[in-house]
Amino acid sequence: MSPPAETANTPKGTRVVLRGLTIQAGERVLLDDASVSFPAGEVILLLGCSGVGKSVLLRILAGLIGHGHSGIQYSGSIEFISQDGHKRSEGDASHPVAVVFQSFALLDELSPLQNVQIALDHSRGQSVVPANRAAELLAELRVPTDRPTSVLSGGQQQRLAIARAIAPETDVVLYDEPTSGLDTRTAQQVTELIRETQQRYRRTSILVTHDFETLNRIADRIVLLDHNRLKLIELPREKWTHLADALGQPPVATSDVRRLSWQTKTKRLITTFLAGSGSFAEEVLLLPWSLLPLWRSMKWGARYTWYYLKLVAGPSACIYIAISGMIQGYVAQDFLFRYLPFRQFTEPLMTENLLHATGFALYRFLVPILATILIAARSGAAVSSDIGSKVYGNQLDAMRTLGINPDRTLRTPILYAFLLGTPFLALLSYVASSIAAAVAFMLTHPELGIAFWDAHFHKELLQPTEYFYKGTGWLMAKLLTCGAGIAMISWRCGVTPKLAGSEISRGVTRTILWATLFVLFVHFAFSLLEFRAVK
Repeated sequence: MSPPAETANTPKGTRVVLRGLTIQAGERVLLDDASVSFPAGEVILLLGCSGVGKSVLLRILAGLIGHGHSGIQYSGSIEFISQDGHKRSEGDASHPVAVVFQSFALLDELSPLQNVQIALDHSRGQSVVPANRAAELLAELRVPTDRPTSVLSGGQQQRLAIARAIAPETDVVLYDEPTSGLDTRTAQQVTELIRETQQRYRRTSILVTHDFETLNRIADRIVLLDHNRLKLIELPREKWTHLADALGQPPVATSDVRRLSWQTKTKRLITTFLAGSGSFAEEVLLLPWSLLPLWRSMKWGARYTWYYLKLVAGPSACIYIAISGMIQGYVAQDFLFRYLPFRQFTEPLMTENLLHATGFALYRFLVPILATILIAARSGAAVSSDIGSKVYGNQLDAMRTLGINPDRTLRTPILYAFLLGTPFLALLSYVASSIAAAVAFMLTHPELGIAFWDAHFHKELLQPTEYFYKGTGWLMAKLLTCGAGIAMISWRCGVTPKLAGSEISRGVTRTILWATLFVLFVHFAFSLLEFRAVK
């Protein structure tokens, strides 16, 4: 297929100019007053030894590290200058940068076609996108669309990641270690793919890498991050054959271990806790604002709401909650009669009252408490794990570079999912517990019949002039409070930075712990308020 007419011969892209850039990570300076220009429409290799700050620079260029970052500070100017001379800074929400991550950062819950379509639908610059644009782009880059994203081969995922990055006609594409961990043949195939993509679409392509031997044959320029002089230096072409010498010796890792006093460790723990508590308190105060469906694309907002609703209250959750309700209803009804003191004397006098108490307790207290605890443990853990995996796999960062706000596109649907799913699952659990209680009663009192059980089991709940059971307003209030709290805790524990896979598990554990404690506190607080209101 021939290149599009507008990109076949006309160079495109945006010139990237860095002036007086200083980057500091903690106490270590990575760049000091560095300046360089990346010309429009060219392939530029950004080389440097491992650990000198190439990926940090990439994340700054991509807008993923801002001036308010806690661990990395930078100063100077970064400008994106388009062909017509228009300038945008790295803080501009419309700055034209997409990233092809080393891990690809594909959204596995979406198909290959949807991975590209979501980028098109959130495009910052395009007003009208052809309906078949995503399918055409995938066909050009030879990405199959008849299978899930997660089962694509490594090469197919690489091509899909490139397709998603260039789909919105982003002027600058950053490649993060595109050949890292690949064998020689696969690395050459990836290099050829980048070259073909560049020839077809003429973006400004900046490849952050240390694999100069494979990638230098497609480069127009090579820029070295010199860790000795802390500068960005463009290497003349005559030095390209001696790049190993230009890189020099890698920086020596410090072996000094700073032993912190217990006072310092305690202070840091308190500071971290207060910062996390402050963020959570801020989210609580802004909860009404977070519930507004302020999505750039209503289609994708609705799609992720359905995705998380299935995660929270899907078939497995329904079976899980229903079984727990059945066990609870059967045990409550059977044990109440089976172990009644002086049963042969008291049961004939108390059967009706015992049924009243069982129905009331299951509906108002026992089922809601157990159901919300299980929702916190099962659904909260599932959502926290999903978000944690997205953080660890750079999917949230990929969404941000595509103009997608995860706080809106993911967090708001998660809130909706729990606010809808929690009452639904609690109702399902109560229905299951009622059926099990009826079965238990019929096994011990077959002579009284199901009509007797039904008339007395629900007597304390029925209101002659009302459609809903007595206390349904209080019940819905605490179920919705539990749902909102579980959603926010799951999001907060999932979205915290994940530097290792084990941190996903720790996030899940924290979610279960805090969500369960929150649910128990809500039921305790509502019980006090409700009974005080009754008095």
